[in-house]
Amino acid sequence: MFYLMHVIHVLTVILWIGGLAFVTMIVLPMAIKTPDALQKALLFQRVEHRFANMARVYNLITGASGFVMMFQMGWHNLLFTRQGIPLTFMTLIWVFWFVMLFGLEPFVIKKMLAKMMTPGKNVDIDAVFIRMNRLHWFMVAISLAASVAGVLTAHG
Repeated sequence: MFYLMHVIHVLTVILWIGGLAFVTMIVLPMAIKTPDALQKALLFQRVEHRFANMARVYNLITGASGFVMMFQMGWHNLLFTRQGIPLTFMTLIWVFWFVMLFGLEPFVIKKMLAKMMTPGKNVDIDAVFIRMNRLHWFMVAISLAASVAGVLTAHG
C-alpha cells in the first residue's frame, strides 16, 4: 500500500508543481506582455480557471496519499520535532495550498477580475499582474522546497 500511495503522491506533486511552474513561467509573462487590459485579464482567467480546478484535485490527492503514508509509516509522530522538520515543512506547505486553493484563491481572483473589468475603475492592471507573478514565483519556490523535504523524508 505504501508504494502505491508513494507513486500516486509523487505523480500528483509533479503535475501540480509543473502546472504552477507553467502558469508562472509561461502564462503570466504572456499576460503581462499583452497590451490590452481586457485581453490580459481574459487570458489569465481562462488558464487560471481551468488549472485551479485541476490543482484542487491534485491538492486533495496529494494530501490524502501523504497522510496515508505518514500514518502508515508512523511518521506522524515526527511532526513538530527536530527530526521531523522536513515532514512538518511539507505538511505546512500542503495546508498553505489547501487554504489558498479552497479558501482564498476563489474569492481573491474573482474580486480582482471583477475590479479590473469594472468600467471607471482605475486599476493598474500591469502592476497587479507583476505582483501576481512575483507571488507565483514565491509559491513555486516553497513548493519545490517542500518537494526537497519530501525526498529527504522518504529517502533519507
